[in-house]
Amino acid sequence: MRHIPILASIVTVTGISCTSAHASDPYTRVYEKPNGEIVLEMCTRTFESEEQGTPRIHMVSAIHIADAPYYDAMQELLETYDTVLYEGIKPAGLDPIDTELDDGSKVAATQDRLDLLVQVAKMYRASHGDFPRTVTDLADSDDQRIASLVSSIRLDGWGNPIESMHTITNASGSTTRSVEFISLGADGEKGGEGVNADLSSASDPIDPDSDFPESPDGIQTQLANALRVTFQLDAMDTTNPEWVNADMDINQLQRALSEYGEDSSELLSMLDGNSFSAKLAGFILNFISRSPQLSSMMKLMLMDMLEFAEQSDLLAQQMDATHKVIVEGRNDVVIEYLHETIADHPEYKDIAIFYGAGHMVGLEEDLIEMGYTPSGDHWTQAMLVRPEDTGLSKGQVKMMRNMIKSSLQQQMGR
Repeated sequence: MRHIPILASIVTVTGISCTSAHASDPYTRVYEKPNGEIVLEMCTRTFESEEQGTPRIHMVSAIHIADAPYYDAMQELLETYDTVLYEGIKPAGLDPIDTELDDGSKVAATQDRLDLLVQVAKMYRASHGDFPRTVTDLADSDDQRIASLVSSIRLDGWGNPIESMHTITNASGSTTRSVEFISLGADGEKGGEGVNADLSSASDPIDPDSDFPESPDGIQTQLANALRVTFQLDAMDTTNPEWVNADMDINQLQRALSEYGEDSSELLSMLDGNSFSAKLAGFILNFISRSPQLSSMMKLMLMDMLEFAEQSDLLAQQMDATHKVIVEGRNDVVIEYLHETIADHPEYKDIAIFYGAGHMVGLEEDLIEMGYTPSGDHWTQAMLVRPEDTGLSKGQVKMMRNMIKSSLQQQMGR
C-alpha cells in the first residue's frame, strides 16, 4: 500500500479527493470520443428546494489544474450567479473581525491583520518597486488582487483605521526601506498597556535597489507546467465583490490538523514548493515538461487517477485525519457560509459553491438535509488528450489506461 500517499498527494493538489463511494452521482467523468480523443469533464449540479423563497444552489465542481478553456468557461458561468462561495485556504486576518469578541480576542485578530498587511505590502513592492506609503496606496493599487485584499482589512478589531509608517534608514553608507502597520489598541490612543497597548507588524529593512526574491513555484504550478495546462489561480479572477472566499484560514487549518496529531508543515511546504519532497517532485516534473509526449501521457494518467479517486472510498481511510480536516472540516465551513448568505441575502436567486469535486458528495448530503434535491446536471470539459500527442497508437493508449486502472485497484486492495 506504499503508493497510496503518492495518490493522496496528487489528488489533493489537483482538487479531487475522495468521499464515501457511490453516495451520489459522480462529479468527474472520463470518456473516449469516437475519434479516440479522451476527455475529462467536471459537473455542475443544480439543487432546488420546494420551500418558498429559497435560492437555487449550484454545486460547481472545480479542478485546480486544467486546460485554459475550462477556466474561461467557469468564469463565464460563475458570473451569472448572484454570488459565488469559492474554495481557497485564506491567510489569517482576512475574515471580518466579530464586533462581539472580547478585547483579548480582538488583539489576536488585529495582530493577524497587521501581519497580513505586511505580506500584502511585499506583494505591492514586487509589482510597484517600493513599499506603499499608506494603507490607501494599497487600497488604490492597480493590482486588483491587492486592492481586493486590502478593501476589507483597513480597520482594526475596534473599528479604527490601521496606520502605517514608511521608514527610510541610512547607515554605513547604505539605505534601507521598510513599512510598518500599527493599531492603537482598544483605547485608540498611543501607548497604553494590556489590551490598550499599541500593536504593530513591520517588514524587514531591505535595499530599495535589490531585486525582490522569487519564491519557488508551488507544486500545483509545477504540475500544471509539466502537463502543459493552466493553474486555476493564474486563470480565474475572484475579485468580484459578490464572490466570497468561503474557506478556512491558514491558522484554522493548522489548529484543526493539530487536533488530530497531524503536522501541517509538511503538507504546506509541499504545496508552496519549499519541502525536499516538493523539490524532488519539481525536478521530476521539470523533466516531464521537456517532452510533449511525456506531458500528454502524464496528463492522461492524471485524468484516470482523478476519476478513480472520486469513486473510491478507501483513499479516505488511508488519510483519515487529513481527510477529516481537508474535506469534511472545510465542508462544514462552506455550509456555515451558505446558511449566513441565505439569511443575509433573501434577494439572491442563485448561489454557486465552487469547490473541488472531492467535497461535493459531503456537501450534497448537507443540502439534502436542508431540504434540497438535485434538479439537473451540466458538464464542462476540463482536459483533453489526443492519442497521437502521447506518441502511442490508440491500441497502446488503451492498454496503458487499463494497466493504470488495474494497478490502482490492486493498490487500493480492490
